[in-house]
This record gives sequence, structure tokens and C-alpha cells, in this order.
Amino acid sequence: MSIIDNFIKQYEKEYDFYRQLARLGHDVLETEIINRGLKAIISNRAKRIDRLKEKVVQRNQKKNYKSKRAIEKDIVDLAGIRVALYFPSDREVVGQVIQELFDIEETKTFPENPHKPKHNKRFSGYWATHYRVKLKKSDEVEKRFTTTVFEIQVASVLMHAWSEVEHDLVYKPFSGNLTKEELAILDEINGLVLTGEIALERLQKAITERTKKQEEITDKYDLTNLVFSNYKTNFKKINFGNTEYLNNYLKAIDKIDTSQITEAISKINPKINETFSDQLLQNIIAINKNNDNLKKYFSQITTDKKKVSGFELFTKTWIVFEKVIAQLNQENGNKNRKNFIPNLDIVSEVSNLTQKERNRIHQLRKIRNQMLHGYESFSNEQLEKYYKDLKAIVQKCILAIQDDNAREELNDELK
Repeated sequence: MSIIDNFIKQYEKEYDFYRQLARLGHDVLETEIINRGLKAIISNRAKRIDRLKEKVVQRNQKKNYKSKRAIEKDIVDLAGIRVALYFPSDREVVGQVIQELFDIEETKTFPENPHKPKHNKRFSGYWATHYRVKLKKSDEVEKRFTTTVFEIQVASVLMHAWSEVEHDLVYKPFSGNLTKEELAILDEINGLVLTGEIALERLQKAITERTKKQEEITDKYDLTNLVFSNYKTNFKKINFGNTEYLNNYLKAIDKIDTSQITEAISKINPKINETFSDQLLQNIIAINKNNDNLKKYFSQITTDKKKVSGFELFTKTWIVFEKVIAQLNQENGNKNRKNFIPNLDIVSEVSNLTQKERNRIHQLRKIRNQMLHGYESFSNEQLEKYYKDLKAIVQKCILAIQDDNAREELNDELK
């Protein structure tokens, strides 16, 4: 039996495994993309046995495989996922999602020429990003599924369609070799696809502009589009983060005033170690000042209504804390005084906090993030303890404020 026949026979036995692997990866990725408000069509497959054999035979003409292991290293798309995006510019944020969800072995960005074109092209061909990944290790997933590489292809819906046609007709010529005229037509279609992608990007920008003019946002896709558009324009130096939590907040309260989103974006602080999306959610909560909205959002995370009171106390006190630090920044000439989530360095400079209290601030910040995102579930007793710790720290920080009116105002808010 030849090396190729041996490889194909083994794949036939493992075909169901690769189908399961593709479905597992698909379910993980699709859930996250939907939660984050990205528009895409996601599909998965295990490579058909007949197509795989044709591919291996074709590649063997150049590779001259010496072992079954050599084939396995060369053919890594036995299980594959395809993400067909409505808007091509979303490739970047989907790339961030993939980095968070999977262990990435290799990334390939196209256009590139792994093979010589079979005809003279006027247009640049295939625009996409391919990720070779593994599922992250987990108690819920069998080990065999976390040790096998599979491929995720990310491109626009138009590009995926053209690529499928071009690949089957040119590089897998089932209907015979194409004429120069047929190849020219394919090239022309590629030009139309690239033009279509430009039109899709213009459509996305038009949607963003329309959304800005609305008084309120009620749709998570509009929200994600507006948020990511602002991020790409102004905040590329910080990590975008996860918009799922922001979308969950919208789901809980039904609508967010567009003016609040605009104001919250203007107060993003690029100099602190918090993602754009995390800061945005916290800024919106700080601007909104509606306790009912906090109750709705937190009730969505936990069914234990008793926890809401401790959550409210802690969250409201943290908002006051950020105002205190913003005031201290302003009084000490810090340029970032407009931000709701300020740099905590000012605490060390002007307050009388002990090192233990400063360390506690960072612990409480982590607790705040875990609460807002539903990472951890805290009892009401725990939340009330955290609230008391935080309140004591905030009271000491208020003493460092020089402006009497501001100090009195913040003390009133703390009560």
C-alpha cells in the first residue's frame, strides 16, 4: 500500500472525529460572534474523502511525500470552519475573538502567492485570513480534540463565494482546463468582488453615520458597529476587548441613549490597563446613574435578588471613587482628568493610603470587573464586605481633595 493510500485509509477511519472537531470549534466561535453583535455566516466541515485524495495526489507531484507524517504536517485543513463576514473590516475584531478562544499555531494573511497563477491576473485575488488553531484545554472537552490542529478561514461573504468558484475551476479543474477567455472572466469577477467589498465597507460606514443620528440604540448589531467604528478611528493603541458584556447591558435595559455612548467613548483612558469595551461599559454605567438599570443588568447575571443590594452599594461607591481620583488628577494638573476610569497613580502621590490599602484597590478593581462581566458570583455578604473596604479607602482619598465644594459634594454622594 502506498503512503498516500495509507493516509487516506486512516482518514476514512477518523472522518467522524474530524467532523466532531469542526462542529466543536464552530459552536465555540459562533456563540461568541453572535454574543458580540457581529454579522457573519459560520459553517464547518470535515474534508470530503474524495477531495482530500485528489488534493494529496496533486500536491505530491511537488512535495514528493516520503512518509504519512509528512502528509499530515502538510494538510492541516482536515477539519475547517469558515467565517463569512457581512462587512470585510470586521476581520480584525474576529481575529481578536479567535485569539481569545483558541490556541493559535499559525496565521496566514492573504493575498499571497503560495502557487504561481495559471494566467495573468489584473486583480489581487483572494483577501482573507486563515488561522491554524487548536481548541483550548478544558475539563469539558476530550483531550484528543485539544491536540489536533484545524483551520478557520475568515473573509467576506463575497470573497468566500468567489474563492470557492475560482479554486474549483482553476486549481481543481473537474470540468477540464479553462480557456483564456474563461480565466479572464474569473479575473473580472474578482474585480467585481473587490468592488463589492468596497461597497460593503461604505455601507457599514453609512450605517454607523445613521446610528450616530439616532436618539437611542436598541439593536446590539448597531451598538457593536458604532463602538468598533470609534475604536478603529481613535483607540487602536489599546485592546478592543469583549463587547458581549456591553450587549448584555443593552439587552437588560432595552435601550441606551446615543448621547451617553458618545460621552462614554470620549472618556476612554488609553493609558490604563483596561480594554476599550470594559471602559465603555463602566463609563456608560457611571453616566446613566439609574439604579434600576443596574438592578436589571445584575439580575440578568444572577437569579439571586439578594445580591443586588450589595452589588449596587459596591458599584456606586466605585463610581464615586473614580470621580475622586478624577478630581485629584485635575487638581494636580493631570492631562487625563476628563476620564471616568483614571490612572490610579495619583493615589500613591497625594493620598495617605498605606501600601496594604493601595494593594487592596487593585484587588477591588478585579472584583469589580468580575462582577460586571458575570465571571464570578459573589454572595451578598461578600459584596457588602468589599463595599465597606472600598468606602473606607474612598473616604481617605476624599481628604486629599483641596477643593472644599468638590470634597463636600463627593462626601454627600458617598453617604
